[in-house]
Amino acid sequence: MIPAWRSLLYVPAHVDKFVDNPRLAEADAVILDLEDSVPADRKAQARDQLSGAISKVAAAGPNVLVRINDGALAEEDLAAAVKPGVSALVIPKVRSASQLGRLADRVSDLERCGGLAERQIRFVVLIETADGFMAMRDILCASPRTLGVILGAEDFAADVGMVADGPTLRGPRQQVVIAAAAAGVTPFGLMGATTRFDDLAAYRALAEESKRFGYVGSTCIHPSQVEVLNAAFSPGPDEVVWAQRVCAAFEAAAREGRGAVALDGRMIDAPVAARAETLLARHNAFQSKTATKQGGLERAR
Repeated sequence: MIPAWRSLLYVPAHVDKFVDNPRLAEADAVILDLEDSVPADRKAQARDQLSGAISKVAAAGPNVLVRINDGALAEEDLAAAVKPGVSALVIPKVRSASQLGRLADRVSDLERCGGLAERQIRFVVLIETADGFMAMRDILCASPRTLGVILGAEDFAADVGMVADGPTLRGPRQQVVIAAAAAGVTPFGLMGATTRFDDLAAYRALAEESKRFGYVGSTCIHPSQVEVLNAAFSPGPDEVVWAQRVCAAFEAAAREGRGAVALDGRMIDAPVAARAETLLARHNAFQSKTATKQGGLERAR
């Protein structure tokens, strides 16, 4: 099941004014961050405040994700993050399938100890190193918890030794989409540089381009980007009408024993129909998400 996440907004877990921002309700998902946006001397504070932050964000409507730290801090982060109300963990710097498997086993232990349902906590994998990139297919297939993948552009570029910009990262970003499709998980991200948020028109154009390349949503760092992502990654009215007509025509052809049908001068066969069905499923999911978020916005006011 593809999660209905067009916008995933990073929020530092230790900064109350960001956690309390009523605009969080506009996002499909909020990633409470324990990693890069939290200074080293505030890591313990962020973990201590995480439970309260989870409750506040969940009450506003978005799904709650938590980005943990890599290495020695991961165990403490997991203990704080595997809690009711959390949909997924964002796992940084995944380098191998075995690394992710060990984390999955530990999360299973914590779920049992905490009385959570088995596999309640899913994974979104961050590919941020050259070795992780080369092992990406195995990583994405390593655990049934994994539902999504993100290319951590700045870290990846630094590890590879290249400048992090649109042209240099275009190839790796396309390969992430292909690897995600092969593994049956969801690619989140944009095809170009994403650190600026002062030109929303350019940001919208980038998001719309990224949708054409196969991305279904993206992380972002500022609330102003949320509305842009939600609009860009939502099926437009013309797309919904097209998908409805394709599905109706293909179903009619199937009833007549045919595997393809002409529609508006184009051949509609099984792959085209499957794409239309996926588009309609996403449209319906986003309609439901919008209703949920409107309730969250009302509660936040």
